[in-house]
Amino acid sequence: MISPPCNVGDGVFDDLARYGTVRALVAPNAFHHLGLALWRERYPSASVYAPAQAIERLQRQTGQKGFRPLSEAVSVTGSQIDLAEMPHCRTGETLVRVRTERGPVWYITDIVINMPRLPGPAVARWLFKLSHSAPGLKFNNLAGLVMVKDKRALKRWLAAQIDTAQPRWLIPGHGDVFELGAAASALRSLFVAG
Repeated sequence: MISPPCNVGDGVFDDLARYGTVRALVAPNAFHHLGLALWRERYPSASVYAPAQAIERLQRQTGQKGFRPLSEAVSVTGSQIDLAEMPHCRTGETLVRVRTERGPVWYITDIVINMPRLPGPAVARWLFKLSHSAPGLKFNNLAGLVMVKDKRALKRWLAAQIDTAQPRWLIPGHGDVFELGAAASALRSLFVAG
């Protein structure tokens, strides 16, 4: 389970049980931890993974121990799922790549978002608009201020990842799923400008 959500009802766990047992929980960065306590209680034998840069902050914020680096998750994910620790980040960020029969899928938590409208109260809407972080498919410049050490280097790395294996779908942690199809250039353009 990537970025386990908080405040979920038992129905979510019941629905998930149809697919098997949760064996791993992933905090994709230092800020996505609010649901971990609930999910760790529900699945005590699940290993908990996070980017190396995020582990110390996650332990402080959650009061929990036992976080393992993403690099150790391959024993659980197998060959179809790749949890890549994004370089050039201060607080860690994870690029999840899943190989499916219908094409590659990417999940990114905070660095790329796809909000159909400007979110939140007036101040938040103003900040997202001013930073060119929303609406629509955008590189999240607000998150970048806190999370990223070298924005240009991170963007080059992400563009190279697209060149290596172009995703068919992007599932952002914030906003709507984006089907890229033949329009992967829409995603790549976020990384080659600015």
